Amino acid sequence: MAAQWPSAGAPPRSSQLEEGEMTKNVFAGMWEIAAENGMNKSIARFPDVCMSPPSPPAGPIPIPYPDTSFSNNLKSGSSTVKIGGEGAALAQKSYYQESVLGDEAATRTFGANVVTHQITGKTYFQAWCMDVKFEDKNVCRHFDITTSNHASAATTTAPLVSLEMQNLADSQYAIDVGVCPCCGDALHEWQRDPDSTETPKKPYKAVTSTEFWQSRVDRLPAGANKTNMEAKFKDFVMAKSAARANSRAGGAGCNNVHPSETSGCAIHFEIPPGKRHPDPDNPGDVLTTSGLCAKDFGHAKKMRIDAVWSAKTGTPAVAGTSRNHITPKQAGGCNDPNNVVPANMMGGPECQEIEDLQSDLEVGTNSLV
Repeated sequence: MAAQWPSAGAPPRSSQLEEGEMTKNVFAGMWEIAAENGMNKSIARFPDVCMSPPSPPAGPIPIPYPDTSFSNNLKSGSSTVKIGGEGAALAQKSYYQESVLGDEAATRTFGANVVTHQITGKTYFQAWCMDVKFEDKNVCRHFDITTSNHASAATTTAPLVSLEMQNLADSQYAIDVGVCPCCGDALHEWQRDPDSTETPKKPYKAVTSTEFWQSRVDRLPAGANKTNMEAKFKDFVMAKSAARANSRAGGAGCNNVHPSETSGCAIHFEIPPGKRHPDPDNPGDVLTTSGLCAKDFGHAKKMRIDAVWSAKTGTPAVAGTSRNHITPKQAGGCNDPNNVVPANMMGGPECQEIEDLQSDLEVGTNSLV
């Protein structure tokens, strides 16, 4: 059968949709169905234990790797029922297939994964909705358990939930329990209030990009700079809206614009002026939010950014090219590849304009940092 819906019935249909096709946000049992057109993430699945260099006699040695995969690389999805024009994830059939999974430092000649003997293997769902089916198979959803680096559907990494922030409340919940809404790792120190007396320190409040910049611009003193920043802010919001609309219509869009203002990596943190963090490497010195984030953004993370985006876009990394944070460092942005993109892989000139407008806003409101 094509689909079975809960008693609430099927979602409203659009006259522009083909038969069997649904809009992007489709839910089963209260959780959104994972689909190729979505932005679901299976983040840092650990441990993927692979035999790795050095060569004998010192090695090889078993190293646990974290694996990450994304729903835009969904394979074997539904063919007759579509979500946003693309296939949905089906139980015991669909999987994510990444060109860069996270275990590429391991070596096939040494045996690769100690269980599956794979590198850059598939990510399978190990749980699904029990009462909603497409094409006679249960549908898989965000937050359903996944495991990674398979040759076939068996277990190698530990089973963990698959993460996509549905809205601002979801992101705030993740933050409150100590999880970064972008990368799924522990909340970063620059996303916490350094003046908090709690242990661990209290995280900042989650806000959207529009709320973050509106608040910053509103707090500027009256004058030419505030007038200029008000105009820049308006242009920035309109340019991002246009890029998202272009992407939804099937156009190229911009890689430096998050799919929505409430997606996990798009979340900004409301950071009051004057917040300073202890410099972990220089006792007695302090760093701004941006400075602490930049200190964490070392060579290995920059190389990972280049590798992930080169694999996604087919564009080689260029020496000397900047790597731009989509949610900026001064707003508590994460250093994950989903939030940082090399300048030569952002997209067309309209994407560079968006980057320039955000840079102008950062400089123009720097007095509030």
